[in-house]
Amino acid sequence: MIKINNFLKVATLCLLLASWSSAQAQCPNLVWSDEFNGTSLDLTKWNYQIGDGCAEGICGWGNSELQSYQQANVTVSNGTLKIQAQKQRVKGSQYTSGRINSKGKADFTYGRFEAMVKLPYGDGLWPAFWMLSTNEPYGGWPQSGEIDIMEFTASRPDLAYGTIHYGDLYPNNQYQGNEYYLLEGNFPDQFHEFALEWEPNEIRWYIDGILYSTKTSADVAPYNWPFDQDFHFLINVAVGGNLGGTVNDQMLPATMEIDYIRVYDGSRPAITGDRLVDYQAQSQVYTIANVSNGTNVTWSVPADATIASGQGSDQVAVNFGATSGYVTATFNSGCATQTLSIDVTVDPPYNKSFSFENFDEAANVTFSSTTGTLTEISNPSPSAVNSSALVGKYVRNSGELYDLLVYNTSSITNADTYANKDNKFYIDLLTAAPVGTEIFIQLETSNATAQNYPTGRHSRYIATVEQTNAWHRLQFSLLDQPDPSASGTAVGTMIILFNSNSNTSDTYHFDNLDSYAAGGGVPVNQAPTVAFTNPSNGATLTAGNSVSLSANASDTDGSVAQVEFFANGQSVGVDASAPYSVNWTVAAGAVTLSAVATDNQGATGSSQINITGQTQGGGDPVSMHVSSIVVGSASAARGQKYGTVTVTIVNDQGAPVANAAVSASVNGTFSESLSGSTNSSGVVVLQTSGSAKGALTINVCVDAVSGTLAYAPADNVVTCLNGSARIANEFNTELIADLSIKTYPNPVVNYLTVELNNLSSAVILEVIDISGKVMFKSIGQVEKIDMTSWPKGIYLLKIEEGEFKVRHKVIK
Repeated sequence: MIKINNFLKVATLCLLLASWSSAQAQCPNLVWSDEFNGTSLDLTKWNYQIGDGCAEGICGWGNSELQSYQQANVTVSNGTLKIQAQKQRVKGSQYTSGRINSKGKADFTYGRFEAMVKLPYGDGLWPAFWMLSTNEPYGGWPQSGEIDIMEFTASRPDLAYGTIHYGDLYPNNQYQGNEYYLLEGNFPDQFHEFALEWEPNEIRWYIDGILYSTKTSADVAPYNWPFDQDFHFLINVAVGGNLGGTVNDQMLPATMEIDYIRVYDGSRPAITGDRLVDYQAQSQVYTIANVSNGTNVTWSVPADATIASGQGSDQVAVNFGATSGYVTATFNSGCATQTLSIDVTVDPPYNKSFSFENFDEAANVTFSSTTGTLTEISNPSPSAVNSSALVGKYVRNSGELYDLLVYNTSSITNADTYANKDNKFYIDLLTAAPVGTEIFIQLETSNATAQNYPTGRHSRYIATVEQTNAWHRLQFSLLDQPDPSASGTAVGTMIILFNSNSNTSDTYHFDNLDSYAAGGGVPVNQAPTVAFTNPSNGATLTAGNSVSLSANASDTDGSVAQVEFFANGQSVGVDASAPYSVNWTVAAGAVTLSAVATDNQGATGSSQINITGQTQGGGDPVSMHVSSIVVGSASAARGQKYGTVTVTIVNDQGAPVANAAVSASVNGTFSESLSGSTNSSGVVVLQTSGSAKGALTINVCVDAVSGTLAYAPADNVVTCLNGSARIANEFNTELIADLSIKTYPNPVVNYLTVELNNLSSAVILEVIDISGKVMFKSIGQVEKIDMTSWPKGIYLLKIEEGEFKVRHKVIK
C-alpha cells in the first residue's frame, strides 16, 4: 500500500488504498508532493531535525559527521527548498547544515518517488535524499532497512549513488547498490531528477529517466528483505563523515536545492541501455520499459549511427560509428505522448602504445610482490585471440581476502590520462572463474600503505570475466578515484586484484597487459580467426591415406593472405586463397594438426586439433630407440667399420613389440640397407658394414602384422607402404664403443624415460621446443622427465658429453 499520514479528503484516501498491482495497469497518479512554492517549510509534511546526533545516542549521526543541524539552514524561496552547509561553530561542532524528515506525516509503502535536485559543489559535503523505516518492525538499523534514493559526495561531482542497507546489527550490517556517472559535466551544474520505484520484492533507481540499478529480495538472500513496511523521507547535507571526506572550508557556504518531491502510485516509462560505447560498437540494445503500447515507438540515433533492427518497437539495436549523441524514443505511453533520451558517448578509437607485461618481451613493469603465486609458463591454449608462446599464470591465494599482485612501473608518467580516458588498460585473460568475476587495476603513489586506505590510491579500474576457459580481450573502465588528492604524476605502483574481497583460489592466465591511447599509439592489427573444417577434432583416420586438410579464415582488419597447415609442427602445405585446403598423407599415431592464418598486415591467428592415424590391420603406433652401436673392434677408431646396430621397437606405452618385421635404411655412413625382425623383447640386431664417418641417420619401417615391407629412401626419409608405421630417429655421434642410450615412450604421454647407461655424470641433457625455448636441462644422469604440463608438439632431445652429441626428436 501507499500510505500518507496527514489529513486528506476521503476521495484521495480511497485512491491511495489502491494496490500497486492495480496501479501498474493504468496511468500512475500523483498521490503526494511538495512543490516548495511558499516562503517557509510546510510543517504539515516535514519535521526539522536539530543537533549533532548526541541527543539521539548517535553522536556524529552514526557516521562521524562534523556538522550540527540547525533550523535556520533550511529555507524555502523562489520555488525551491534550500539546505545550506556553513563554516559556523555551534557548541562542539565547527559546521552547521540542515536536515528534515517526513516521519509520521508522510509514510509510504511502495510507489514511485521523484525529486528534482541541484547538488552543491564543496569538497567534504555529503547530500542525500533517502528513506528510513518508520516503525522499525524488524529491529534497529539496519534490520528494518534503509533506502538511499540519492547520495552524493561533492568531491566526486560527476558521481551519484543508489543503495539499500539491511542485514544484522552493526558490525554485521549489509549494503549493496550501484553508481551513476555523468559522462559530461557535473551534477551541481544543473537540476537532475532522481527517482526510485518500489514495489513488492523489487526496487529500481533512475536518474533523468534512465534506469541504472535494480535490486530484488533474491539479491539480499539469505538476509531478510525488510522493504515491505512504511518508510519516510529524509533530506540532509552532511559535512565530512565516513563518506564525505575532508572538508574544504574555502568552498563554503554551499547549498543543495530541491525543486519538487513527488510520489506516484505506479511506474512511469524509462529508457535503458549503455551510455558509453566503443568506437564503431555494433548491436547496442536500447529499451523503453513500462509502456502499454510498445509497438509504436519512433527512434532516432546520432548522425553516423544506424538502426540495425527494432524501429517501431520498444527495443532497438543500434550500430554506432564515431559520433556521440542522443538515442531518443518518442512514443505514447497510454497516458500522453512523451520523449525519452540517453546521451550516448562513443569512445574514440584506441590504439596500442606499449605493453606493461606480455612475457615474451622485456617488461615495462617490475615485479614487486604477491600474496598469490605467479609463474611464467607456455601458453596452455593458443588461439586467434592469444597465440603467444609465453603467458603468466596467477593462482589466487584463498587465504587472502584482498589478494594482491604488485608491480612497480615508471611507464605511467601521469595517471590522470587513464582516469580521464586519454589512455586505457587492456589485458588478455584465460580462466575458469565464473563470467562476471571482477578484476581490478589500482594505481598508487608511494605514500599508500596497507593501513591508510584510501590515501595514495589515485584510481581504480574494473573489467569482468566475459568467457570461461577461453582467451578473451578485456578493456578496463574507471571505477573510482578513492584519494582525489593523489597526484597522477606520483603514481609508481600498479596492483592487480583478481576477484578481490573473496577467498577463492581460481587460476588466471593473463598476457598482453597493454596501454592504449585514444586515437594515437601504434595501430593494432587484430589477428585473423581460423578454424578447421576438416578433419574434426578427435577424428581417427587411416594412416597412409590422403585427406584434405581445410579451414575457414577471416579478418576484420584486411584480407587473409594465406593459411599454412602443420602436422606435429612440420609444415605440410600453404593455400593462399579461400577455401583454404591442402592434401596430406595421414601419419600413424597421435598427430597434432594446426592451421595458421596470416593477414595482409602480418597478424597471425591459429587453430589446433588432435587426430589419430590408425594403421591397417590394427597395428599399434610404435617408436624406436637405438639400444647400442658396437664398432667392429674394441679399438676401432674413426673411419673403421661398424659391427652391429641394435634397435628396440616399443609401442606408444613403452612396451616392446615382439616379432615385428623391420626394414631400415642407414644414410650418411652405410650404403646398404638393414633388415631383420624383433625378438620377444622387441629387440633386433641389424648387421652392418661399410666405412663409419662419425654420423648416422637411421630410418626404420615396422609392421607388426603383415611382415615384409617395401620402402623407398629419399632425402633421408623412408616411406613405409602396406599400411605400416614409419619411424625416424636421427642422431649424430662420435664413435664410442658399447654405447647404450634408451629413451621411451615416443610419442610421450606424461613422462619421458631416459637411460644413459654408459655416459658419465658430466653428461648434459636438454629438451628444446620448436621455438628454441629450453624446456628442461640437467647435468648428470636422469631417469624421467615430467612433460605432463607441456603443450603437445615436437621437441628436440639433446645429449652431449664432451665431443659426443646425440639428437632425438620427441613427440608429445
